Amino acid sequence: MYNLTAKLANNFIYLPIELVMDAKKTNIINKLNSLLNHQVTLIAEDIDYLSYQTASIPCDISAYDSYRIMTQSQPKWLKILFQMRDFIGRIVGIRTIKGFEQLSENIPNIGDIVHFFNVMELEKNKLTLIIRDHHLDVCLHLCLIEDNDKQNKLYVITSVKNHNFIGKLYMAPVSVLHPLIVNRLLKNLKAKK
Repeated sequence: MYNLTAKLANNFIYLPIELVMDAKKTNIINKLNSLLNHQVTLIAEDIDYLSYQTASIPCDISAYDSYRIMTQSQPKWLKILFQMRDFIGRIVGIRTIKGFEQLSENIPNIGDIVHFFNVMELEKNKLTLIIRDHHLDVCLHLCLIEDNDKQNKLYVITSVKNHNFIGKLYMAPVSVLHPLIVNRLLKNLKAKK
């Protein structure tokens, strides 16, 4: 439970960090819902991590193809991070994921596994991928919005719900690295233009 009593000192109002972060997440969710016509899918109502990145892409690329192209090529440093993650994860009981292998152009079905995610939603302009673990749950939601006649705006939205201390510990470095990783993978789409 949050202490909603703000302390006034030197003309500044100090709020508990959790309250500030909740307000920031709420503002981001409201912004995304407004931009995406309330079509945002998150892992839970009460999430612990939220991040989104965007890119302009050609209109003829679907949400699934966006994900496939993003993950088809990885820098060496990302492969090393996945190996480190799997090594440390085995020690604390986190399922290994082995990174991103090449995906075929065949469109998966709802319930199929794509990399280490379960496909939960799949439309031309929307892809929702989820992985559930006893430490945390993750949702990767890709949504395309028409930008102009030749381009769409791709939103890559990631939400996480931690279940325990291991989940929180895992997310400490991931929360810093995740936006950098997604932005790097988005460069694969820009190379396709």
